Amino acid sequence: MLDLKASMQEIARQMNAKFQEVNADVYLLDVPFKMKDGSFRYQYVYGRVARERAKGKDCFYFSSRCGTLTDATNRYGLLVEAQYGVYTMITCVSDKTADGSPCETVIVQASPVASFVQSLDELYAIIWEVAEVADIVEEKFFGGDKN
Repeated sequence: MLDLKASMQEIARQMNAKFQEVNADVYLLDVPFKMKDGSFRYQYVYGRVARERAKGKDCFYFSSRCGTLTDATNRYGLLVEAQYGVYTMITCVSDKTADGSPCETVIVQASPVASFVQSLDELYAIIWEVAEVADIVEEKFFGGDKN
């Protein structure tokens, strides 16, 4: 199994992203996207090892927030958008707003079985897709770069 921390640090170096150790088990990449005008947008991708998640196998778990689910959220559009993921899925999770109020948050996630991820290039592609799909969903359904 790849060492997640060391792998994410190397991926951060390769994509010129900021890496942060959030705590002993959770890591964060601030993935940059170069825009047509030369400016950058960024998308946070969190990574951790989910122990014994898939029939007793460890998984890498990556996620990126897109926006708060409300009555105005286009749920059908989110389902249509979900068809484009190769490694990723769009889902919602229980969360809290900045003021601590409970909410449901739309996220993009990927959770491959860790032992199936054979190379750093494969892990890079998974992390990149999480960031890219989250950025697209955030822009398309939540009004732009907020997370």
